[in-house]
Amino acid sequence: MDGTRTDRQLARRRSPWPVGVAAALLVALAATIVLARARASPPAVPLAETELARVTREVLVERVSGPGQLVPRHVRWLTATHRARVEQVRVQPGDRVTADTLVAVLRNPEMDLALLEARRELSAARVQLGATDRSLAERAAALALSLSEARERASAATRLARQGEQLETAGVSSATARDDALSRERELAERLRLLEEQAAAAARQRAAELEPGHVLVAALEQIVAHRKRDLDELEMKSGAAGVVHSVSLEPGQWVESGFLLAKVIVSDELAAELSIDELEARDVSVGQAATILLGSVRLPGHVTRVDPMATRGVVSVEVGLNEACPGARADQRVSGEIEVRRHPEALSLRAPAQVTRAGHFALFKRRGDTLVAVDAELLPAAGGRVLVKSGLLEGDEVAISDLTRFEEYAELALR
Repeated sequence: MDGTRTDRQLARRRSPWPVGVAAALLVALAATIVLARARASPPAVPLAETELARVTREVLVERVSGPGQLVPRHVRWLTATHRARVEQVRVQPGDRVTADTLVAVLRNPEMDLALLEARRELSAARVQLGATDRSLAERAAALALSLSEARERASAATRLARQGEQLETAGVSSATARDDALSRERELAERLRLLEEQAAAAARQRAAELEPGHVLVAALEQIVAHRKRDLDELEMKSGAAGVVHSVSLEPGQWVESGFLLAKVIVSDELAAELSIDELEARDVSVGQAATILLGSVRLPGHVTRVDPMATRGVVSVEVGLNEACPGARADQRVSGEIEVRRHPEALSLRAPAQVTRAGHFALFKRRGDTLVAVDAELLPAAGGRVLVKSGLLEGDEVAISDLTRFEEYAELALR
């Protein structure tokens, strides 16, 4: 019994398993230490491939930028004044036109009938006015004839009355004859007075009776002129000299009143319409200096209009150009920068690759042979520089090349 127990203990002591487990633990511990040291050491970036820039203090211009396009400053919109059918289209985009150039010919049979009806009503009113005028003229002529006869009779009665008085004074005639002559004179004079009053009243009445007819004729003449003008407007003319920008109609097409038929650029003066981020546009105002970038050409300008409303996150800003650019065309794509603020003494830095708008950015600042991550608030400015609002000091060297792949590291090594 004792011999058997002793043999088992010896066998247990000589077993290789405890030694293997210990070795595995030592290997795992060594690997953990190596990995920890590897993780603790920061990644290295070549100094020759890392572009550094120094923070300086200088006069700096703060700008906002955005894409846009060139638009004509003066455009004439040709729109349909009535519902009509397109008969002919006489111009095409790019054609040069004068004020009298015929752009399109429209037709509407209902408007032709309306003009004929207005002319018929005008003719009937003129006939009626003429008939009334003739009737009143005949009445006035008869009254004038009666008035003339009454004047002659009154004049003759006056002469007879004077003769009767002379004969009665001479004793040739009686007082009765004289009184009869005087009575006849008074009767004819009163009749003459009444006829004169009647003639004056007839003249006033004639004017009053003819006035409604004249008013009706004048109104119908205006209606006819309006109907004719409407028909003339169906022959659409340019109305100004310039270049046809676009034509949006085809022969046979029916268009409604207000439909845009064509656009004519009436001057070569262009402006730029920029789309500025709605948050950045709050600093933009009319009169601010701007620069329009047309390829490699930089055109100076100034803000002439700021749209009061934002659309899809942007605000439309119109920039007038201070000088013409040969070869520039309407609808040509451009980009622009607007000077919104000038800082006489500001911290500035060459723009890092990832800075395209205002905000906070993770940058790497040089400290000896390492790059330390810092949070900096930057605003794009003029000349490819940015305005440093916070996070950096004058004299700091900052990596401006693209190191966004290391943004999870707090420190980088330079080699």
